[in-house]
Amino acid sequence: MENKTSAINIQVDVETKKEATLVLTDLGLSMSTAIGLFLKQVVKHNGLPFEVTNVSPHKKILDVVCGLIMKDGKCLIAKRNKDDHVKGKWEFPGGRRVGLEDEKITLERSFTELYNIKTNINEYLTHSICEYPGHIVDLKLYECDYVSGDFKLSAHSEYKWVNIEELLDYDLADADVILTKFLIKKQLEDSRKEDDE
Repeated sequence: MENKTSAINIQVDVETKKEATLVLTDLGLSMSTAIGLFLKQVVKHNGLPFEVTNVSPHKKILDVVCGLIMKDGKCLIAKRNKDDHVKGKWEFPGGRRVGLEDEKITLERSFTELYNIKTNINEYLTHSICEYPGHIVDLKLYECDYVSGDFKLSAHSEYKWVNIEELLDYDLADADVILTKFLIKKQLEDSRKEDDE
């Protein structure tokens, strides 16, 4: 089968081209090969293969961990009642990391203190970086399974168990919207794989 190619004409500043060429030469790659690799990664990721953010470097970054807590095929979300920028918004349960605390310890502590529940914390899924008034949130998401506990909410007014595909029907906090879009995409991809098997 014939391998068809197409030319691309791009403009970059002279210094960037010079520095990139040196790096690529050390790697044994031509500029053309490197651009081709980049474009293949764009296709594979269905987007840029790296994170692009537009955040202020002077804002405090809050390290927050949350859980995709599953029970009977549904996930848990809770509505904030604290008087801050996300009051009234729905979010995945979690809490702020303290110092260099292990992220799974943060989740265990937060689930106990804020929700009075126990879970099995499984694998890390993804994260989002979102700028809010006054600070930036770096929100990590872990897959979790509900084990036990009667809900006693302190920072939230209510909670619900919902299907992943229904999450965007709720007024989610901005950082949680990013996580939700990842989950919906992942669910669709997993479903396609199952259909192909």
